Amino acid sequence: MSFVEWKEEYSLGDKLIDSQHKSLFAILNDLAEAGPDDKEDASFKCLGQMEEYARVHFRDEERLMRDNGYPGLVKHIEEHKEFLRQVEDYKISIFSSYVPYQDIVEYLNNWLVEHVLGSDQKYMDYISKR
Repeated sequence: MSFVEWKEEYSLGDKLIDSQHKSLFAILNDLAEAGPDDKEDASFKCLGQMEEYARVHFRDEERLMRDNGYPGLVKHIEEHKEFLRQVEDYKISIFSSYVPYQDIVEYLNNWLVEHVLGSDQKYMDYISKR
């Protein structure tokens, strides 16, 4: 069983963005499956994959917003930067254990779900009305 299941309500109606979101959720599931006892290999690797893939996804998403004149672009970019900062912090903390592993997984899950259903849905609503 996956830690988080993709739900249709997460779909924004853009094939590329939806596919990328599904990939981010898949990486999160890999991280949850790796568990806290595998810190020095799989967990760190999953966080690295999350960071790397998120950068690609955020670039594509920000380009879509920029190309469509989305007025909330600057705020959205800040949300992306904060997420990347947090993932980087987690990559460091996974070796020091100063953040419980489950907290890392739950934060990433909550952020992804809230961001997709909130901020991402807002820009897609804006674009679809143009």
